[in-house]
This record gives sequence, structure tokens and C-alpha cells, in this order.
Amino acid sequence: MLSLCLLTAIILHVSSSTAASPDAAEFTSWYNPPNFRGTWDLVVSCVLTLVLCVWSALHLNVPTEHSKLRQRNLKRARWIVLGIFAPELVVSSAFAQFLTASWLRREILKDVEYRRQEGTNAAWSNEQQLKEWTIAQCYYAVMGGIRIETGDCIDDDRRLSLTAEGVRMLSFLGRLPHVPKNVIRDKSKADGLAKTIVVLQATWMIIQVLARVQQKLPVTLLEINTIGHVLCAFALYALWWSKPLEIKDATLIRHEEWMDEFVAFFYMCSPVSWHNNDFISEMRCMSYTPPSQRETSASTPNDVGRPVDKLDKTYFSIGSIGAKDPKKFIGPLDSFQVAGDATEKSADAARGAHNATYSIPKQSFQPADEHKIFLSLQRTEPNYGLKHSTVYCRRALRDCTHHEPLPPSAITRWRLANHLTDKLWLACQQRPAYRAFFFTTSTLGTFVGELIYVADVIPNFPGLSYLGSVNVHHNRLKAVVAVAGSAYGGLHLSAWNDHFPSPLERWLWIACSLATGAVGILLALFFLATHRFPAFEHLEHFVRNSRVARWFGLGVLIPVFLVGRVFIVLEAFLSLRSAPVDVYRTPEWSEYIPHL
Repeated sequence: MLSLCLLTAIILHVSSSTAASPDAAEFTSWYNPPNFRGTWDLVVSCVLTLVLCVWSALHLNVPTEHSKLRQRNLKRARWIVLGIFAPELVVSSAFAQFLTASWLRREILKDVEYRRQEGTNAAWSNEQQLKEWTIAQCYYAVMGGIRIETGDCIDDDRRLSLTAEGVRMLSFLGRLPHVPKNVIRDKSKADGLAKTIVVLQATWMIIQVLARVQQKLPVTLLEINTIGHVLCAFALYALWWSKPLEIKDATLIRHEEWMDEFVAFFYMCSPVSWHNNDFISEMRCMSYTPPSQRETSASTPNDVGRPVDKLDKTYFSIGSIGAKDPKKFIGPLDSFQVAGDATEKSADAARGAHNATYSIPKQSFQPADEHKIFLSLQRTEPNYGLKHSTVYCRRALRDCTHHEPLPPSAITRWRLANHLTDKLWLACQQRPAYRAFFFTTSTLGTFVGELIYVADVIPNFPGLSYLGSVNVHHNRLKAVVAVAGSAYGGLHLSAWNDHFPSPLERWLWIACSLATGAVGILLALFFLATHRFPAFEHLEHFVRNSRVARWFGLGVLIPVFLVGRVFIVLEAFLSLRSAPVDVYRTPEWSEYIPHL
């Protein structure tokens, strides 16, 4: 904040000595109506349009039941500030939610169509499992509108929000919750008329600017900045038009006995089961043996401690957390390398564009102390398919030296999750294309894919590296954000030849706009190349894990980006202190309207 104040002071000081014009009569610092529009009219019109567009376009996710009004207002205020200074991040968040909601709707429609073709089934006898979900219902699920009671299998008996993957799993196994459309419509505060009025107001501003350009009247920097946010607001309206607005209370699914298996499975796979933020879920070290293979595997001797130095290929399940950062997910393995892209293999085409093939070596190890209890249970309960892996144990690797022991309820969850994993495997046998969605396969064994099924709260910004099971490469989303940023910079760069109170402000404006636009284009090309060429993915992993790169990004690039964005917004207002008189002339509308 101090740097911004100093920057503003420098601009005002330099401009006071350099803003003198050969023809001072052509410029003014303030203009009053009624002959033309006044300075106050211009400022109020732009600020009102800007605030209304950002405020009305924001559709935030459902808060927790413990949130207070002050907390919700502060969160909305932070997003308004973000929408003013970095609108492309808000657009990218809306784009990610749109992709996720559209994906969820398609998957539910596939499930419904499959059940209709299969006919009567005991598991699907409920009429609810044959109903299609609208995009509004899917948005409601994506925004955290469905919460579940966890019951006794979670120590603190808390309530958790279902993610899109959690709802998709329930649909896949014939347990789609009943969330009526009219209930969502009643909860939503969305008003189509209010949105239409804001759109008309914003459209009128665009028409005015276009008319000024056509009649060769000057356009202020404030109007150009407002137009950039108006265009972003239009994009938000298009992406979030069907998303419910201002939902305060989620739909609560009361605990029932059948839910225990789902709750245990969801909890073990999701980040909510991470202990001490060690990025290791309770499901991580559990390999899975399908029912048809258990009799054979029961006679196989225990291979704990047996060294194996053969390289194996691991295919992450679609949406697995491991695909976001494979090396942290698998562990600090010395022989880690990228073996290829799964999309290049026809047999793995269903795995999606963002799923890669990784080579990891087997290692000899001794299991962690808190997992020895599982090894003893496996001997007394051989019918369970989920077993502590005797070939690969994430907690036994050298970077996992400090973590809390698993709580007693972990045993209960393990027993419950076994039943659901068997049901999931059998369902995937009936629909083989979905095995890659839910299971990670390797010659190390078969592992349950760790998707984010439940969370304490669904974040408004899902990030740029994880889209869950959505079949969209995360680098494509990053490229969209970069292109939006470059478009924002390019729009402001178009005003480089406009009037500025001082030469310094002109060059600062050009530098900030050019930096935003050029960096956006370079990043978009880099992310697209990373998706297309594996060599760039190596570079991305190096940059992500390099201390120098992190320091340069956090200590140089981000501060420069923030200062540049803040300067663009401030300069849009400061430039009005010396503006051409023609700025306040209104377009001659009679040129466009036929008259006698």
C-alpha cells in the first residue's frame, strides 16, 4: 500500500510540472453540465456500471452453516475487489465451474440412459434414479449445495459438502440424492429482470463508446477500463446464468445406514482425511484385490521387504489428486520419470487428456508403525479387498517421517469402504469404460483413485491445476486465463495514443498494459505447448519445484503484476484531472436516427 501511495504522489508531482499544454483552453480539470455531460456524471456512470456489473455477476458458493453475515459480506467484498483489479481470475473461476457442472450433467444423463436400457433393477427401483438433472441442479451440487451427515464413522461426527465427484459417484451407484428443482429455485435469489437491467445499462455504455469512436470524439481511460469489466461481466453472466444466487443454506442429507459405506469411502479418499497436512490420505497405501482374484492372492506369500528394481507404469485415475503433482503424490523416488502420455494409447483414450503415464520403481521398505495393525487384520479377515500394500507404502518413504497415528475409527472406515469398493468394481465391470475413472492401475497393483469426493467447504476458486474428473487438461484452463489477461491488457493498450496528463503516466500506462498483454500471450503459448509437447511438461515441473523460480514468481512477478493492475485502475480516475474538453461532448444521435 505504501508503494502505491508513493507511486501516486510521484505521478502527481511530475504531472504538475509536465502537464502544461500549448493550448490550455482545450483541456479542463472539471466540467459541469447542462450543455454537455459533466465530470461528475461521467464518474458516477462509470463507477455505477462497474460496481453493478461486478456485484450482480458474482455467484458465490454456498457457505457453511456456521458462517456469519459479516464473514459472508467480507468474502463478497474481497471478490468484488478481485473482480475490479483481476477480472480474468473471476472469469476463470466461472469457466471452471461451468465445465464441472456441464460434465456432471452429462454423466448423470449417461447413468439415467444406462438404467433405462437395463430395465428393472433392485438398486435402481427408486424413481429418482431415472430422473435427469438440469444444469441448475448440477450447479447447485458444484457450489456445495448438498451436505451430508457423516455418522459414527467420523470421529467428530461433522457435516461435509459433496463435491461434483461425490454426486457423480452416488449417481453411478444408483444413490443420486433427491434435490427438487423447485426447492433450488426457491432458495435462489436470482432475478432475471435485475440482470437484464444491468445488461441494458452496460450495453448502453458500450453503444455510447462506439458512437464516440465513430464520431472521432475522445474516450476517457475510465470508460475504457469500465468497458473491460463490462465485457468480463457479460462472460460471467453467460457462464453463471443458470447458477443459483445467494444460497445461504445447503440441502442436508440426513444420516441413514446405507450412507456409512459412502461416507467412509469418500472420507478415506479425500483431502479431509489428510493428517498433519502430509498430503497422504487414508486410502493412499491401500491396494485393491478384485473379488475374482482374492482366492489366488490369498496363497501368495507376503512380500514385505522384498526388493524389486523393475520399472512399472502407473496410470492415474481420472481426476486423481496425484495427477496434479505426481512426484509429491508418489513420493521422492530417485528414478521418477515421465514415460509418456496416456492419450497416445488407444486403449487408454477414455482416461482423458490430462492423465499421463508415469514410471516408478518398486522399493523395499518396512511398513509404518501405525499401519502394522492393518497387516494383522488382513490375516484374520482375508475376504476384504482393500489391503495395506506390501509393495509400495507411501508412509514408509523418507519424506514421511512425522505424522500422527491413525485414529481407532480408521478401522471402522476401512471395513465399510471395502464393501463400497467391491460394489464400485462390479459396476465398472458392467461399464468397463469407467474403470479408469475410479481406479489407478499399475503392475504395482490396483489402487482406488483418490478423487475429492467430500470437503468441509467448496472453494469459490477451484484452482488452475485441478478440475476433478472433468476431461479437460488443466493447462487448457490456464491458457484460457492467460488469454483473458492478455485481452484485458490489450484493451487498455489500445488507449496508448490518448491524452494523458503527463508523459510519465503515458509510459507507465503503456508499460503496465503491455506487460499484462504480453505476459498473458506468452503464458498461453507455454501452457498450450505443455499440453502438446512432453518436454515443456518437464520444464513446468522444474519451475514449480525450483526455489529460485518460486522466489522470482512470489517476490518479483506477482508484486509487479499487482502494482501494474492497481496503477491502471487508479490512472483511469487520475487522468480526469486534465482531460480534453471534447471528452464531455455527447454523440450526435440524430446521425443514426432517421428524422424529418
